[in-house]
Formats: sequence, C-alpha cells, structure tokens
Amino acid sequence: FLMTPQEMADFVDGFGSDHVKVHFDTGNIMMYQYPEHWIRILGSRIQNVHLKEFTKKGTDTSLESFRPLLDGTTNWPAVMQAFTEVDYRGYLTFEYFHPYEHYPEALVFQTSDSLDRLLGRKTYVPS
Repeated sequence: FLMTPQEMADFVDGFGSDHVKVHFDTGNIMMYQYPEHWIRILGSRIQNVHLKEFTKKGTDTSLESFRPLLDGTTNWPAVMQAFTEVDYRGYLTFEYFHPYEHYPEALVFQTSDSLDRLLGRKTYVPS
C-alpha cells in the first residue's frame, strides 16, 4: 500500500510510461490523509477520479464511514481547487456503497445536486 502521494508519484513514474496513470479515489485517501494534498503532487498522473465522501466523525472505519457526497468531512472546496490547479480534465465518477433504505432513487437526485454544487453549476443564494 502506498501511504504518501510522493510514494504514489514515484511508483507511477517508475514505469517510465505515459500509459500508466492513477485512478484517484477521494474517499479512500480521506481515511488516512487529505485528497487535496495528493492531487497537487500527483497532478497530471491522475487519469480518472472517484468522488467519494468519507466522514472522520467518530471512530468507525467500516464501509458506513463512506457517506453521500457533502455528508462527510471532505473539504470539497479545497479538493476542487486542487483539481483546477493541476488542470485535471478527466472523468469524475461518483461512488457510494449504501443507497437509502427507503426511496433509494433519491440518492440519484441528491448526488446530482451535490455534483452541480461541486462543479460550480449551482450555488446557494440566500433569500
């Protein structure tokens, strides 16, 4: 397991190929560190991104720690700023393990709204 962004960068660079890239997962990194730090170091090595939420509230590190987007402790403004700084233009996919028990389709709408906010397509305007 690669525990630092520099270890990951060195691992990828060690192949000496532009075809070896990183599939970056924000939630998995949040278990131990902060994705915005990794993004800046990995930069153009990132090929694809899983946007996954994680909460550091409490001591539970089971799959229940992965939450719907915006319902955890990820600093999303810092993460999205880091992607902008490294000029990331690849895919952003959403990953979540536990759909809502009742009305699971609501997760689709919640996720769409969260992605719109993360991408700056929707902002809160107080009335």
